[in-house]
Amino acid sequence: MIENDTFSLFHDQENDILIQRWYGHLTEEGYKNNMHWLVEWIIKRAPIKNSLVYPHIDFPIPPDLQEWTLTHVFLPTANKGFLKAAFIIPEEMNGKIDINLLSVEQTMDESEGLFETRYFIREEDARAWFASAH
Repeated sequence: MIENDTFSLFHDQENDILIQRWYGHLTEEGYKNNMHWLVEWIIKRAPIKNSLVYPHIDFPIPPDLQEWTLTHVFLPTANKGFLKAAFIIPEEMNGKIDINLLSVEQTMDESEGLFETRYFIREEDARAWFASAH
């Protein structure tokens, strides 16, 4: 497990799910550092099929950082077995337009079909999706 003041990473080995939680006062530098840890972890322990993400909804990801994420996160981990990424969105944000949440969605759109992404309110629904046929 990896944990700092803005990020935690845990591997649910029984269900083969990598769980990311983002929180706290996140900066661009902190985002990049955490993403480097994520990439290192995935490369060392591949294959990991599923990722459950609790995004930082108060941190906007600008276009240049979205491009950085494609180059430094999505492409280096592309052939490591990742199939699905589920994002857990707070219920109070369901159906609302939020610029920070849109930036998360735009970042995931940059993955260019390398893995399937869906958004959920409840973790149980995401886990059921993971358990469904790939």
